[in-house]
Amino acid sequence: MRTASTGTTLSLADWLMKCMMRHMTRAEQAERTRQAVLDTARELFADRGFAGTSLQDIADAMNVRKANVYYYFKTKAAILDALLDERVTALESLLDHAESQSSIQARRELVVTGYVDEVVKAYRTVAPVDFADPAVRSQPEVAARLDALTERFAAALFGQQPTVDQLAGLAVLQDLKPVLRALDRLPDEELRQALRRLCERLLT
Repeated sequence: MRTASTGTTLSLADWLMKCMMRHMTRAEQAERTRQAVLDTARELFADRGFAGTSLQDIADAMNVRKANVYYYFKTKAAILDALLDERVTALESLLDHAESQSSIQARRELVVTGYVDEVVKAYRTVAPVDFADPAVRSQPEVAARLDALTERFAAALFGQQPTVDQLAGLAVLQDLKPVLRALDRLPDEELRQALRRLCERLLT
């Protein structure tokens, strides 16, 4: 098979491989662009809030047309759902591991350590979305997924009949932004230790 650009002859296998490589490159580029939309949206949601951010704002921050953002996500809710996937996947993996432990104490220690690690990593490396934001919670699918995740955390930490005080402590730990800001100057390991102590007090 002769190529139009160079006039060289390629075997069918070589031609198919070249087509596949071109396709993979486009797919990889598409994935990079999609991730850039998510990263930009995450920062804007954290800075302005979900309600205060539009698809046009995201496009402007990326210096692209709104149509480029719309190609990947038709609504802000779709972006929010994709960002939630990132968080839920990590926490579900943690819960899967915790639920394999035989005792409540072992599950609690594993959940507290893993949860604190995720919180600190997100705080230090990305602008985490505020899933306690009323505008975020007003999205029915997002609220349902977060509620289901909270129920799994409660069962892993306390068993099937948590007390009111335990549920209240768990609710407080779902929004640690004020604590993180207050302890921002601590080195990461000291911050983790402080958060673990807080978790242990609130969850007992």
